[in-house]
Amino acid sequence: MKSKYYNISIALDFFKIHNKISSLILLPFFSLFFFIFICINNYTLAIDEQFIEYRVNKKDCLIKIGKRILTDPSKWREIAKINRLKDPYIIRPEQMLIVPIRLLKGSPMDGTVTFVKGETFVKRGDDKQWERLKLGDKISKGDTLKTEDKSTLEICFEDKSILFMRPSTLLTIDNSEKKGIFAIVKSINLKAGKAISNIKSATGTESRHEVITPSAIASARGTEFRVSIDEKVTTRSEVVDGKIFVYAQNVQVEVKKGEGTIVELGAKPIKPVPLAKPPKLIDIRPIYKDIPLVFSFEPEEGTKAIRAVLTKDKDGKDIIFEDTVKAGERFIISNLDDGLYYLIISGIDALGLEGEQQEAITIKFRANPLPPFIKIKDEDLEFVGKSAEFSWLKVKDAVSYHIQIARDEKFENMIEEKKDYKDLKYKTGTMEYGQYYFRICSQAFDGYEGGWSNTVRFKLIPPPPIPPMEKPSVGKDSIFLKWRHVGEGITYHFQMASDESFKEIIMDKKLEKSEIILKRPKEPGIYYVRTSSIDKKGREGSFSLPQSFEIERGFPYEALGIIMGLGAISLMLF
Repeated sequence: MKSKYYNISIALDFFKIHNKISSLILLPFFSLFFFIFICINNYTLAIDEQFIEYRVNKKDCLIKIGKRILTDPSKWREIAKINRLKDPYIIRPEQMLIVPIRLLKGSPMDGTVTFVKGETFVKRGDDKQWERLKLGDKISKGDTLKTEDKSTLEICFEDKSILFMRPSTLLTIDNSEKKGIFAIVKSINLKAGKAISNIKSATGTESRHEVITPSAIASARGTEFRVSIDEKVTTRSEVVDGKIFVYAQNVQVEVKKGEGTIVELGAKPIKPVPLAKPPKLIDIRPIYKDIPLVFSFEPEEGTKAIRAVLTKDKDGKDIIFEDTVKAGERFIISNLDDGLYYLIISGIDALGLEGEQQEAITIKFRANPLPPFIKIKDEDLEFVGKSAEFSWLKVKDAVSYHIQIARDEKFENMIEEKKDYKDLKYKTGTMEYGQYYFRICSQAFDGYEGGWSNTVRFKLIPPPPIPPMEKPSVGKDSIFLKWRHVGEGITYHFQMASDESFKEIIMDKKLEKSEIILKRPKEPGIYYVRTSSIDKKGREGSFSLPQSFEIERGFPYEALGIIMGLGAISLMLF
């Protein structure tokens, strides 16, 4: 940026001329004008360029000073001009000179990789090859850094300032040097993604930190700020603490703590606006047990989207999951290991500026042992009778199970509850017909209970009615059996046996009608018959009370004929 330091001699000449032709009444006016001129001039310098103060030592001269502290020793003349020395060769001990930081000599100030996650790379200077980064690697002036998707990188420089790169970020360290004991200069060229700078205020040392994008420059000292660039080359700057200056198209704006600004390519910075307040997390739990892990938020007014980050550290570096959802939508994590995590959330306004981050929320998650998988089909959700039976698969790390059956879905009206249940199937006690809810969770060896299974809604329904059987009608050649028709769509199960306990079943048939004609049995004896009804879903009710019929032994005409024939033969012989 250009220095707007004006030549003070012009102002003095102006003042002298007018002083001669003006009355003494105008003298105070011009004195005030001169004072304001100098104040405005110095203020402009302070904004446009940073300086250090140099105390002149004995035997110092500007040429010696130039050789000792300036990158280009010949620039001592510029020092004389800036300080408006009448005779550039004459300076006094203890005299204070102002020197632009840009003119000072610098020594390289390297950074060190203090955190790395995922795929992060460096390209050294003019090298064409990318190298994978690891903890402790050195980062120097001219290095280009990149983070891939789901990767983060932190660089700590010798001045204790920190540069944090979010996923999918590309930047180059254009400059990083220390100007002797006087100043620190760092310049970062952000080409894609989002970088966060955390600069600790230097004690007794001037610092100049810049983040340069194709559309803007953000400069700061002793602050924490974020700069990002999107695919349209729009730069967004957000100040977490302190203040920064954002410069573009010869316009500079001051962005204070809790404010942000955007700069579109070829445009001026917009007037800084307040950043969005962090959303509130709804339903904070002491421990989360269920997968998927679902978080809901209550956004502040003006919030259009919410950025949610789940990390392993409070500083938000070791990112596990990250997502940006629309206001009103939920942040869902489908897979997560048991452990302690931190949730960091922030709001995003209509300009795309990310607001203040809420203090990290501790998330304790333990899903293991997992909920049992209940072996049940949809058609089994109705049980015939006054009890139901459930079974499930064995769960790893589960030593027992906790079972609940209730009348309501919230399990407030509990009907049955069993803890420390060790079997893999459970049959309820006798209950009234109606609707119920069943759920189960696993219990670990230390007594910890995992999350509940999906709730199973089931019904106990009466069995299909018993079809009473009429008395069998026994004919000469057939047996006619009939029973009461108990409803539309009902079929029947018919059985005939030679014993009343129906262990020796002679006939077993499914019938569409409530009657059957049987061929008269040849063997004499008592026969037993019974029926049951089957509804449309194939559920069968109880059998009716057995009915019986008897097949009597007939007159032995054949045996009588044989006897008579034998008698006739005997008479003939005798």
